[in-house]
Amino acid sequence: MSLSRFEHGAVSAELTESVTDVARRMREFRVGCVVVTHGARAIGIVTDRDLVLRVMAEARDPATTVVSDVVTYDPTTLQQTDSIETALRLMRERGVRRLPIVRHDGKVTGIVTADDLTVMLAAELSDLGAGIRGNVEATESR
Repeated sequence: MSLSRFEHGAVSAELTESVTDVARRMREFRVGCVVVTHGARAIGIVTDRDLVLRVMAEARDPATTVVSDVVTYDPTTLQQTDSIETALRLMRERGVRRLPIVRHDGKVTGIVTADDLTVMLAAELSDLGAGIRGNVEATESR
C-alpha cells in the first residue's frame, strides 16, 4: 500500500517561533504535532506531549520559549516510495507515533500517524468483514 493518501501536507514550524504560536497552530489545524523545518526540509518534530513536558511541567513561559528549546531533532522519516508496512515497522521498532513523509531531497510532503494507520486498518478490516458476511451463510463454515 502506498503512502500517497497521507501526502496532504504537514503542519510545520520554524526553530525561532514561540511555542504559543505553535500550540495555536496545532489547535487551528487539529493536529498533535508539527514538523520543524529549515527551508522545507524536516529537521525535527514537536508534539503536544513535548509542550506539556518541556514547557508546562517546567513552568516555562510559552510566549518566550521557542521551538528550538523543545524540538526533538532528527525525526524518523519515510520516503515517498516507502510502504505502509514500512511505516508500521518503523513505528514499532523506534517507538514513535508520527512519521513525516519526505521527498528524495528531504522536503516534507506529508505525515503519517499511528492514529491515521489505526483508522485506515480498521476501515480495511470492516470492509473485509462486510465482504465475508455478505458471501457466507450463517450455517456455512469455511
